[in-house]
Amino acid sequence: MKKIIISILLLPLTLAADLNWASSYEDGLAQAKSENKIAMIMFTTKTCKMCNYMKDVVYEDEKVMEYVENFFIPIEVDIEEHPQKYGYKVFGTPTYYFLTSDAKQIGRLFMGGAKPDGFVTKLKEVVSESK
Repeated sequence: MKKIIISILLLPLTLAADLNWASSYEDGLAQAKSENKIAMIMFTTKTCKMCNYMKDVVYEDEKVMEYVENFFIPIEVDIEEHPQKYGYKVFGTPTYYFLTSDAKQIGRLFMGGAKPDGFVTKLKEVVSESK
């Protein structure tokens, strides 16, 4: 009986998965190179409402999470903590840049948020452009 109760209590923890964000910009680029994946750089601030929507809603969507995990290394850069923005132009948040594993930009930057299905569509375009 104890095992069943513990299993039930732990179930929500196993279902609540998060994206595996890179620990830093540099580590993310290195990881993208070593895993031959696309670096997805999200420039953000803590007070950005759309950034928080993306984190709380869009990145929690199962389809988004699965697609990102399969093709991308997500990297978050807070522009208040890193005002130099690593040389990227950021006009608002969130701003996304996508880079090949050898750090070449794929397509144009993407600004703003999207609903889960729209974001997956954008990610599929990026993957297609990377080939």
